[in-house]
Amino acid sequence: MRHDRRSLEPVPWWAWCLIAVGVVALVCGWGFRSQLRFTVKLTKALATDERLPRPLRWAVGIALAVKVIPVPDFGIDEVILALVAALLLTVYRHTFHEIVAETRGVEAENGTTRVPAE
Repeated sequence: MRHDRRSLEPVPWWAWCLIAVGVVALVCGWGFRSQLRFTVKLTKALATDERLPRPLRWAVGIALAVKVIPVPDFGIDEVILALVAALLLTVYRHTFHEIVAETRGVEAENGTTRVPAE
């Protein structure tokens, strides 16, 4: 059985579009992976750093634990995280920036991820 070039059907245009979307998603996912890794390390640092008050650290831990549990939470974890973010960006701004800088420094020493500076 011999195949002739003229008998093969060309690849449809939408298949090339799907391939292009897949390549773009792969590249974006690779960049997002480093950001996600940095975010997890920063969250761990925020939940364990002694410079922040204990109730704030507990709120971070509880909100993230509620987010992980697969039960309906009616958005309480987002409310807690929004309050924690508001406190970190207003009242504890200097401490938050120090923790972020330390986490970036650890990342730069390890050379594991590339995180852009603010």
